[in-house]
Amino acid sequence: MAIIAAAIITSFGTFEQSAHAENHSYDGKSPYYNNCDDSAVTKDKKWIDSVSYVELKFSTACKTAWAKVTITRKATSNYEADARIVRSTDGKALTCDSSGGNGSVNTGQTSCYTGMVYDYDPRKAKAQGKHAIPNSDAYKVAETIWY
Repeated sequence: MAIIAAAIITSFGTFEQSAHAENHSYDGKSPYYNNCDDSAVTKDKKWIDSVSYVELKFSTACKTAWAKVTITRKATSNYEADARIVRSTDGKALTCDSSGGNGSVNTGQTSCYTGMVYDYDPRKAKAQGKHAIPNSDAYKVAETIWY
């Protein structure tokens, strides 16, 4: 079992965006739009800490990617966890609170997902997940491979 290092930060940080943002019909749509979730496969999964992980999901039919973060127990506070998907070609980034997402993980919930980004070659995407450190304003984070 590989040991996964997680940085402690207060946000996802910045991701430089190029001057030209791409706009595709699936960008910012829910994975359930046009049943893209029906052909979903997990391209990578990274543990954030001992109770949470982030997944890079990809629809083989829609050629889209999105991020999903899961906590293995119910959240004990609002905004306990969040996910972000980032596209390589233009830096477009969406979180669970963005268009197409289902909102960050709040009290009593166990997961959230982002809206989709179009992810057909030469585009790649990676997923990032964060989980709150108890009694702190900081988070542990992890990110997947680019796919």
